Amino acid sequence: MENIERLDRYLRGAMDAEEKAGFEAQLAKDAELAKALELQRDMELFLRRKTQRETLQKQLPAIGKEYFQTTQGAKVITMPRQRRLLLIAASLAAAIALFFMVRWALSPSLFDSYAQYPPLALTEKSAGIDWSQAETAFNSKKYTEAESLLAQYVAENPLDRQALLYLGICKMEQDKLHEAQSIFQGFTPDEADLRDYADWYLALSYLKAGDKTSCRQALQQLSNTSPFRQQAADLLNKL
Repeated sequence: MENIERLDRYLRGAMDAEEKAGFEAQLAKDAELAKALELQRDMELFLRRKTQRETLQKQLPAIGKEYFQTTQGAKVITMPRQRRLLLIAASLAAAIALFFMVRWALSPSLFDSYAQYPPLALTEKSAGIDWSQAETAFNSKKYTEAESLLAQYVAENPLDRQALLYLGICKMEQDKLHEAQSIFQGFTPDEADLRDYADWYLALSYLKAGDKTSCRQALQQLSNTSPFRQQAADLLNKL
């Protein structure tokens, strides 16, 4: 219960700077807490979209009535039955099309459904320099700020390949897809654990670019031991 309240306060921005920093430090170390945060964030997003859809559903009948409503006292001109049926069909088609267009717009994209990342943790790795701002920016999905800080960190710590992977994610989220792909493709088979993540994010970068052919090829090339094999299979079925 305490964690639920803390998650809610964090998502609402109700924590002061000290409490927020402490909570984010705990997020970086506690994978279960980080997962709970993502689930609560997704649930709030779902509820907002559900409310928007319900509002739209309530508005659609009124939209439909406007097609058939006549001004009181106006002269009514009788139309041939076939023409009336055509107008009714066109009006219903327009209302249905509007409903599905708005529903599609409110639904998360295929990329957003799969683009989930472990929290970034740099503080424990670096001595003498506080990189918590980079952690906070990435974990808050402020990818522009996180990219700038991570680029500085990677320049100072070129052997930290995990940080480089997160830099690639920041670029991908900002649609710098060629730069991101160059980073993901730079991981070698000798870096087995990181290579699994890099290959998965490479596939997602192609998905975001709308290149389904390259996305399928990248998914099919994931190693048999990749932790993303099931997600890759699910995504292949949806492409």
